[in-house]
Amino acid sequence: MQRRTPPTGGQDARSLPEGDHIRLLRSVVDTAFEPALLVRAADGAADLDTGLVVLASNIAAADLLAPGPDGRRLPGRALAELIPWAGASGLLEALEEVVQTGTPLRIHEHAYEEASEPGGRVRPRSISVGALRIEPGLLLVTLRPNRGTTGTDPAWEEEVYRLAGTGPWEWDVRGDAIHWYAQALAVLGSTVTPGPLPVDRPPYQVHHEDAAEHEAFLRSLIAEARPTHVEVRVLQANGAMRHIRFGGDPIADEDGRVMRVYGSVQDVTVRRRTQTALEIAQVQLAARRTRADSERQLAGLLQQVIMPTGPVPESVPGIEVAARYRPASAAAGVGGDWYGVTPLAEGKVLLYIGDVAGHGFPAATAMARLYHALQGLAVTGAGSAGLLHWLNSLTCELSEFTLASACCAVYDPERRRLALANAGHPSPVFVRGGEAEAVAKPAGGMLGLDPAARYEEVDIEIEPGDLLLLYTDGLIERRRAPQEGTPLLMRLAAATPESLEEYADCILGNARSDTDDDACLLVVRFL
Repeated sequence: MQRRTPPTGGQDARSLPEGDHIRLLRSVVDTAFEPALLVRAADGAADLDTGLVVLASNIAAADLLAPGPDGRRLPGRALAELIPWAGASGLLEALEEVVQTGTPLRIHEHAYEEASEPGGRVRPRSISVGALRIEPGLLLVTLRPNRGTTGTDPAWEEEVYRLAGTGPWEWDVRGDAIHWYAQALAVLGSTVTPGPLPVDRPPYQVHHEDAAEHEAFLRSLIAEARPTHVEVRVLQANGAMRHIRFGGDPIADEDGRVMRVYGSVQDVTVRRRTQTALEIAQVQLAARRTRADSERQLAGLLQQVIMPTGPVPESVPGIEVAARYRPASAAAGVGGDWYGVTPLAEGKVLLYIGDVAGHGFPAATAMARLYHALQGLAVTGAGSAGLLHWLNSLTCELSEFTLASACCAVYDPERRRLALANAGHPSPVFVRGGEAEAVAKPAGGMLGLDPAARYEEVDIEIEPGDLLLLYTDGLIERRRAPQEGTPLLMRLAAATPESLEEYADCILGNARSDTDDDACLLVVRFL
């Protein structure tokens, strides 16, 4: 097509003198965010392909028209060279008309076709174009690529879609057809050939429970003309089901009527299954936490019921007792430590302490059973070894495996004799005249370990002022320095107490472990 000579003489655009107004226009182009060009109509051009030449451009225009690393300089190049599809789509002719008539050009959606799909398939694209004649033969051209109209490499674009599990589709509202691309059909699991299909014949089948929501999504794109999305279940030919997220971005004309919708589909099946599994796990975890909280509260109540809270009854002659308990940390849970002082017949008294392995409700339950069992066995009048023998038999018969340690001592004030038996428990500390030593541990294993275990006693002759310290391992255990716990306790115990209560406080406050376990301390002074 021959181009009519514009109403201006002059030189080629590449050699025109640049005045102040041209420099100002260059600044306007440079500061624009959208792709912008100053285009000069060259004199004497034989046709449109060489008649429009770029005088100036901005970075956005170079990114759009020459995205590669080479050839990014646009000034001096023909517009037909930079936009190969401009001639076939009628864009060059439209710009020529602006040159001739001076009538501004504003095309919201200029459609064209580009052979950019892998395998040479033609892909419809569109771009918004604006053109204004600044002076005879000089145009300001702005371009805004619509969705899917970028200068990316098609093979790279397809790989990105594949990795992201997404695919594009375009809805020509006026033509009442949706163009489905290969990537979108792969996401949907459809075997339909890529291309346009009527809106009412989609290449997929939505689950009947999601059909109404899917239809509402399509209607809202046209009625509300704003981006929206929906997630539905799409049935597969093999009976399986995919969770597909549909998204759409409507493009409207100047009157607000939607002309085209650019959309995408994304397979979110794995994400949805993971989310469902997480929700199930959260429900299960919440149930376990609720159960754990209930068990922790019940275990705490059991412990409060069992642990002595007041002083030793005055009916126990010949001894003075101070007891302390340090609970376990919140992270460790309720422990299984227990202790007590029980008056016996003939003026005797039973001193005992124990520790059930573990924490929480099972430990508290076992602690309650052993505590009450020992109190019941004490009425038989058996010695400390006999009591541990029966307590071990009971522990071995429990329905749940239970392992515990215990130490019992029967004191006869009339004979001033202390008979002590030990079932795998830390050796008590005996203090006389400011000297502390561990009581020799008589034979006997832990409770619940061996039904045939035998227990022996060690007899100690008691003098006025003697002290006996019964304690659980939570008082002295140290992970970082295990050898320091017992010697420190010995030094603390050797101090001569003026007040038994202050003496117990001093020991509990200074003989600290680093295991976060609970600890019991029973201090007995013989009168």
